[in-house]
Amino acid sequence: MVAALTLLAVAAPAAGQWRDRDDRRNDRRDEDRWGGPSAYVGIGFVAADPVGEFGRFVDDGFGLNLEGRFPVSGAGPLALRLDGGFVVYGHERQGMCFPPPVGCRIGVDLNTYNTIAFLGVGPELAGDGSVAPYVNGSVGLTWFYTSSSLSGADDWDTNFNTTNYSDWATSLRAGGGVRFRVGGSSSRPVLLDVGAQYHRNGQADYLREGDIVDYPDGTIELYPNRTETNLVTFNVGVSFGVGGRGDRSQDVDDHPGHRRR
Repeated sequence: MVAALTLLAVAAPAAGQWRDRDDRRNDRRDEDRWGGPSAYVGIGFVAADPVGEFGRFVDDGFGLNLEGRFPVSGAGPLALRLDGGFVVYGHERQGMCFPPPVGCRIGVDLNTYNTIAFLGVGPELAGDGSVAPYVNGSVGLTWFYTSSSLSGADDWDTNFNTTNYSDWATSLRAGGGVRFRVGGSSSRPVLLDVGAQYHRNGQADYLREGDIVDYPDGTIELYPNRTETNLVTFNVGVSFGVGGRGDRSQDVDDHPGHRRR
């Protein structure tokens, strides 16, 4: 009897340890299955540096970028990435007055913007953890356009917008960067994103500042340029996980294979 009680006293803690190990293993499996967001959405500030022949014709540009990332297999490293944005590389502003009898009692600004808009889709490979490096590539379209509009001198209202000139180019992009987790939960993280991309746009037609000439009779003349239009963009932004199943502990408890302790 004494020997049996002694054996039971030794075996019981060991069995408890094995059950704890099994539960922790099940928790990790549940997290792999249920944890993590189903998609990410992000927005960032973009600075563009024209390179090569394009860099000799236009100045640096600034704009915004939007992206969506969709993991292919749960928390795996591969995702499908869709992103788009714009960069303004030139701006002209001319103050003017209405014709008589209104004259200069109402001021009007004529604003002309030289803009590059881009859209692409492609794969991304990313690491896991609080500091996650990534690389991506995409194929898409780039739109070079110049537009003019009228606005009041003392407000931001824009009227009578006209696209003066535009051209399209097929683009290939490759880039990478690092994301830092700065908040949120495992299923809905908040990430700081710092990265760069090379845009291979090939040749395209575009206007620069001063390439629209106004004549006294009201007519205009355009002087487009055709060169290589490659550039590098630098992005600093934030992205959010969406579509996750909520807190991991609740997910694990709700899973039918989990044993509550």
